[in-house]
Amino acid sequence: MKLFHSIVLTFVSLVILTTSCNNRKTYADYLKDEKKAIDLLISKNNFEILREFPVDSVFGENEFYKDPNTGVYFNIIDLGDTTHRPQWREKIYIRFKGLHYFATDDTIRYSNYQSTFSEELEYFGPVNSTTLSAYSSSTAGWAVPLSYVGHRGKVKLIVPFEMGSTYDQSSYQPTYYEQVEYRFENQW
Repeated sequence: MKLFHSIVLTFVSLVILTTSCNNRKTYADYLKDEKKAIDLLISKNNFEILREFPVDSVFGENEFYKDPNTGVYFNIIDLGDTTHRPQWREKIYIRFKGLHYFATDDTIRYSNYQSTFSEELEYFGPVNSTTLSAYSSSTAGWAVPLSYVGHRGKVKLIVPFEMGSTYDQSSYQPTYYEQVEYRFENQW
């Protein structure tokens, strides 16, 4: 009888273990969910994704360029002062509004314009496989448009979770920013 109970207990444990493991999402599942959510955001808002970056850097209101190295989509609202480009290791102060976690039921739009302190980003050059780890302490997606805009430049962003903050990465949440404004440390 003891042997029978041991066999049944082992079998039940294996069934529970097997079914609980099957309920977890894989990284590939999160990437598929993210792609669907981004495609839905683009469709709902009638965003047009440009194949080429505009030669004159002028975007229509709903036009976005998808950076091929990062998957970040951006729309330049205002180029800012392009006579001032970010320097290596310069601090960039970030103000944003309309931050939306669009892949969830969260309907809140977040902003840091009323906050005493802005977010900070240390500039390490264009975001690519070499510089990506340098941006790990902030939101790497913020740095993507910095190759195109100057001091006080403004953009709209769609940021995949891999290019987001540590929270975005750990919760697999892509984000949409209605506006991100850049201020360069050396221009104050």
